[in-house]
Amino acid sequence: MKKAYHFLASPIATPVKHTPIQLKSVAVDDSYQGPELTMNLGAIDQQVAQFRRALPQVKAHFAVKANPLPELLRHLKQLGVGFEIASQGELELMQVLQVPPEHIIFSNPIKTPASIKAAVEYGINWFAFDCQEELDKLFTLAPNAQYELRLSTSGVGAVWPLTTKFGMDVNAAKHLINYAAHQNMPVAGLTFHVGSQCTRVQSWIEAIDECKIVLAHMLKSGLPLKLLNLGGGFPCAIAENGPSLTTLMQPLHEVLASLPSEVKLVAEPGRFLIAAAGTLSCQIVSTTTRQQKNWAFLDCGYYNGLMELKEDFGYELKSRRDGKLIPWTIAGPTCDSLDMFDQPFLLPANSAAGDILDIPNMGAYANTCATNFNGFLVPKVTIVKDGANA
Repeated sequence: MKKAYHFLASPIATPVKHTPIQLKSVAVDDSYQGPELTMNLGAIDQQVAQFRRALPQVKAHFAVKANPLPELLRHLKQLGVGFEIASQGELELMQVLQVPPEHIIFSNPIKTPASIKAAVEYGINWFAFDCQEELDKLFTLAPNAQYELRLSTSGVGAVWPLTTKFGMDVNAAKHLINYAAHQNMPVAGLTFHVGSQCTRVQSWIEAIDECKIVLAHMLKSGLPLKLLNLGGGFPCAIAENGPSLTTLMQPLHEVLASLPSEVKLVAEPGRFLIAAAGTLSCQIVSTTTRQQKNWAFLDCGYYNGLMELKEDFGYELKSRRDGKLIPWTIAGPTCDSLDMFDQPFLLPANSAAGDILDIPNMGAYANTCATNFNGFLVPKVTIVKDGANA
């Protein structure tokens, strides 16, 4: 006999009335076409003029790595600015733009043999080095050129010091000068770099004082004194209350005047000449609150234009929305935890997805260091001349 199974009848559930949830609206702006870097040639004119007022005795050679867009390089060439290159790729840009070789300095202390050969063939005369191995390489591949020895600096006063990878101290430099003199190598100049966005003029003065020691040793060793390269690091006015370059460099004039008259003075401004010309516009994709902190996710982040927001350069995010400014944690769009920024930025308290942000002073390195990692867009570049399309 089969067992019968009896199931209790389920009571009919009484419907529960829920209060309708108010969903947050999703902002859609069909006119927005993604991150964009707008470069203003008129601002470059102003920066070049300011550099010449600040250091009239120094010939500027733009550090191509800061922004190698051909339109910008062509404009700088028309303004009479020279160029500093670091690779064969940058040399090829110079060739396309027909920059005279005498207006180019090859200042990367470590170069591939192929790039040296190509530079010699083009007619470039000045090459940097900071170790014996590079000096030997230059003497083998460019025996008729001239070399500048790079000294190390303290990095004090710079947002981004360059003290670890590059340069020799004075004592090591003296030994290498002895070696060069004994081998009749054409070492004829010195160079240094105080670090990026340096606001301490004493850093240049200290570096030049060390250069004087090495220059004296070169003279004693029978090597000529032809060039002193002040490198880069000249600060652009990201912060509105910062001193002008003319004011900052004023104490340097007396020091430069004390150098032997036969020493030609050059420098390699990159950021200073180009940063103020660029404004990067991007959009908030999403906002939320985490650990009692406001978060805003942008469609442009560390990998595709905002790498330098990782450092305390003083960049500001300017929202097109009005409202009381409060701190926000900013993150980019990729699925990488590196794609966020530790220091908070000020945005309106009522910021929301769809808001457009403008970031001034992004003309240097923003597009140069951008990638399409994770499939996100590299900022489009638009070049204008004082508000009009160039």
